[in-house]
Amino acid sequence: MSDEVKKITIQIRAPRSQDGGEVAIGHYVVVEGSVVLTDENGKPISGVAKQHIGPDGDARLIACRMVRNNRKGRASVAGFNRQINYPPLKY
Repeated sequence: MSDEVKKITIQIRAPRSQDGGEVAIGHYVVVEGSVVLTDENGKPISGVAKQHIGPDGDARLIACRMVRNNRKGRASVAGFNRQINYPPLKY
């Protein structure tokens, strides 16, 4: 594995009104022309396949897609951990 672990932050949900939005943080390394998702220490994340970088490919963009897809794949129920927006209370 390469010893240069790179950190990326992607936007999951844009901020609006009282909701601060949501981001996901991921780490990756480039090894033998492929992007591999890792933890912050460079240990590969199990169950995530590496993605080959094409001749005009951008490792950072590939890693962003991989983080987004990995996050979706781990959610047991879509939207379960999302913020619930209640209407204002009226007394």
